[in-house]
Amino acid sequence: MRKPTMFRKALSVALMMTVGCFYSLVTTSALAQTASKAAGELVVTGSVSLNGTSAISGATVFSESKIKTSRNSTATINLGKLGRVQLGPESEMTLRFSEGQLGGNLASGRAIVNAPVGVAVAVATTEGVATADGQKASALTVDVTCGNTRVAAARSDAKVTAGSKVEYVAAGSEVSVGAQNAPRCARLSTAGKSEGLSAGAIAALIIAGVGGAVAGIVAASQSDNVTPSSIVVSGFRP
Repeated sequence: MRKPTMFRKALSVALMMTVGCFYSLVTTSALAQTASKAAGELVVTGSVSLNGTSAISGATVFSESKIKTSRNSTATINLGKLGRVQLGPESEMTLRFSEGQLGGNLASGRAIVNAPVGVAVAVATTEGVATADGQKASALTVDVTCGNTRVAAARSDAKVTAGSKVEYVAAGSEVSVGAQNAPRCARLSTAGKSEGLSAGAIAALIIAGVGGAVAGIVAASQSDNVTPSSIVVSGFRP
């Protein structure tokens, strides 16, 4: 009678081990699927759509999601250890990300991609692909507002590949590829970089110039040897 009892015990132990291994495999598979489906959190200002549906802050964003902003609207996608993507007004981008990679396809507007060390960046446009290798923390601004592609790099170097041509972008500089469709198109300036005099500064210079000219006319008219009718105002000086 002992032999059947020992057999039953051995069989029970074997069944328990088999069931345990099965559940372990199922749990591992579920965790692997969860890990492969990395997700981000969306923060919106104004009117933003996610995969064609109106989105609100806190929405979950997966790889291959299409995000579109309206006029005077912005979207930020926080991706934890992968970094962050910011879209400006009237922008559209299909976001792609996975372990160690961040980017997507920018169809319109402007995107700013911030990535830490170890995360490579690749943003494609109709003119080419802007990339950073991830050896350093990177911040790439990719702008297609005016029809061509402008890429500005901060923190680390980058490059833009357009067909067989490769343009290198040193940290703190920018390059443009493709033909600008609208010659008078006004882009938003790159953060931290001044692009000429502001409207206020130009207005101040004009006012100062006009004031100086008026003062010169008044002074000359008060001279004993010069009459107001003989004064000629010129922009040139000897």
